[in-house]
Amino acid sequence: MHIRVIVPVLDSPELVGKALAEYRSFAPPGTTVSAVPLKRGTASIEAEFDSALAAPEVMRLAREAETDGVDACTIACFTDPGLAGARELVSIPIVGEGEASLHMAAMLANRFTVFITEITLFPLIRRVVARYGMTDLLASVRAAGASVLELDERALEHIVAQAIEAVERDGAEAFVMGCTGTGLDMAEAVEARLRAHFGLSIPVIDPGKVALHMAVAMVSAGLSPSKLAYPSPAFARDEYDFA
Repeated sequence: MHIRVIVPVLDSPELVGKALAEYRSFAPPGTTVSAVPLKRGTASIEAEFDSALAAPEVMRLAREAETDGVDACTIACFTDPGLAGARELVSIPIVGEGEASLHMAAMLANRFTVFITEITLFPLIRRVVARYGMTDLLASVRAAGASVLELDERALEHIVAQAIEAVERDGAEAFVMGCTGTGLDMAEAVEARLRAHFGLSIPVIDPGKVALHMAVAMVSAGLSPSKLAYPSPAFARDEYDFA
């Protein structure tokens, strides 16, 4: 099985290389994982503008993946740029990390908190949550206090403090790492610290891991997007020039 990760930002070792290494680390045995960045776009997605610019390239890369014989794709961004359009354009499963992680949170808890990088992203994240009909399940949105390109282990202490506060003040029962570049190690570290503090398990969801395993599950189950929900465009396959 071959899963391709569409990384909807310009190529950089900080994001693309790290993302591929992380995906491969938690891929099920026998799963090939490849990753492709955008040729046109922005260095990170931190606004609707960035997400909108990424959408055409995401759709192009989804079509390219299907042509290459890839079994499914994931979109490595919480805003899921180009997700619906890509599902219309191709027949293979396309999984958005935002949609996948929010649905997983809804299955694991009654209310959840989304962690993002900066407070300027609050409106964007709230719109993503609303798009998937989960506003009533959102306990809060909390900021890690670093940009997407800076977010790493140095932010751990701040995130843990914010998570404890979200449980005690906001009623959060689970957490979603809203910046998909935080990495699995960050999610696991936060979850371990919360278990030590509260003495019980509180899920901290890494969108990349959830999206990859959801894509694998769809392929294994023989599932793909409904063409009643995502009808194929009349002209895009042959006539639209993505170049």
